[in-house]
Order: sequence, then structure tokens, then C-alpha cells
Amino acid sequence: MKKSNLIGGVICLIIAAFLVVANLTLPADNLMFMVGDENMPWIPPVVLGIVGIVLLATGVGRSEVVEKEKEEKQVVVNEEKAALNKRLESMGWGLFLILLGGFALVPHEIIAKGFWSIGVGVIMLGLNLARYLNKIKMSGFTTFLGVISLLSGILQLFGMNDFEGAILLIILGTYVVAKPWFEKRALFGKAEES
Repeated sequence: MKKSNLIGGVICLIIAAFLVVANLTLPADNLMFMVGDENMPWIPPVVLGIVGIVLLATGVGRSEVVEKEKEEKQVVVNEEKAALNKRLESMGWGLFLILLGGFALVPHEIIAKGFWSIGVGVIMLGLNLARYLNKIKMSGFTTFLGVISLLSGILQLFGMNDFEGAILLIILGTYVVAKPWFEKRALFGKAEES
């Protein structure tokens, strides 16, 4: 049983129930949720209800599966690779902080905003490339953020700020499609398990 999912699910369902009661008892003008030019106050309770049900479903009955997986999967920690990963992460954080300081110090008129995003993306992707070359499992989170940051910076340089949401969805979809390939090769995961 996953307590955080259960608690979150119950909270979402309580808020959804409160909003349903409010929608049924209050006049239509008192409850507002605008979508475009139209008031749709029923959308928040429906979304919260769905999220609550999903959280409850994922919180119940999962502990047995997790316990069996933990028993089956004995993690062998490679101390040398764990130490190397820690050094690589420290270097990545150092580069990120230097870049952040440069962003705060250098006026925006001198260096375009897109270059900073590209720098963050290069740092994150470079960190994961160094992990890959040293046969350490990469972080899916920083790889994803690196790709988003890199593409976002390129779009900013070309003045196409309106496409960032679409690019995010395309990258998410690509990851979902390519996920079996990544899992088969075990490229992402915890560095200690490398």
C-alpha cells in the first residue's frame, strides 16, 4: 500500500465532491472556470475525480508487487562507479552554477536568452554522455530536461517561443515510443546499479 497515493487520492476526491456540491447548490455565476469565453465549472471536479481514482488505484495493492520485486532484484552496488557518478554530478552542478551566475551577471542585451537555455541543455546532456561513456546508467530526468532545454533555447534564438509546448509534447511522445528500446538496453536507472 502506497500511503502518499492513498492520501492524495482521498484529498482529490474530497475536493471534487466539494466542487460538485458547490456546482449544484450555488448559482452559475458564483463558480467560474473559464475555457476560452465559456464558463465550464464542471471541469475541475471531473479532473480531480479522475486523478483521485487513479491515485487510489495505484496506491492499493501495489505493496505486494513491490515487495516481490525487491526480493527478486538484489542490487549490487559498484562503489567505484558510484563515486565516479558523484564526481560527475558535482562537476555538472558546478558548471550549472557558473552558468547561472553568468546569466545573473551579464545583461540580457549582450547575450540572447536562448543561449542560456542551450548552455543548460548542453551541461545536462554532457553529464549523461559522460555517464554513458563510463558505462554508468544515465538519468532519464536530466536527459529529458537537457533535450527540452536545448530545443527550447534553439527555438528562443529563432524567435519561435510559441512552439515550446508542442515541442514538449513531441519529446514526451518520442520518449514513450522509445521507452521499450531504452529499457531493453538498460540505459537509464540508478548509477549505483551500473
